[in-house]
Amino acid sequence: MSRILVVDDIPAITDFSKEFFEDFGHEVRTADTATGAIEVQRQFKAEVILQDLNVPGGGGLHVYETLRGEGDMVPIIFSTGKPETLGDLNAMKNVSALRKPTNPDVLLAEVQKWLAATAGQAPAAPAQQPAAQTAPPPPPPPAQAAPRPEQDERPMNPNPPPPPKFPR
Repeated sequence: MSRILVVDDIPAITDFSKEFFEDFGHEVRTADTATGAIEVQRQFKAEVILQDLNVPGGGGLHVYETLRGEGDMVPIIFSTGKPETLGDLNAMKNVSALRKPTNPDVLLAEVQKWLAATAGQAPAAPAQQPAAQTAPPPPPPPAQAAPRPEQDERPMNPNPPPPPKFPR
């Protein structure tokens, strides 16, 4: 079971993401601030972080810089309405960006891509990371995506909540 940390200050997004990834068998923790994300990551040791860029407590870049400064090279997927504000992604280690709102299939493929890229690798200090490693290999074809759980595993909610509204 892979560990995923979801960081966003909008509860509907963290709730949706937590349930979505848990349905695929992942263990998920959430945080709603940059400082909270750093503390959760220090304890939980997520294998991938899905991070909003604009969260209270310093923002997503603060999380990235703090973790990299501590030698934590966990892949971070920035999910933001303005990915162009991240700057040069090629200069950042183990980072990608997705534009909000994100199609859940695209989000799952991006997470799976990072999990596959880092499978079996122990966390390494920044000096041990190859300088050219800025992007993981391409995602697997959609046919290789993890199958959705069978419908009879969990009863359907007769009154499902509306889908979350992502900020633009």
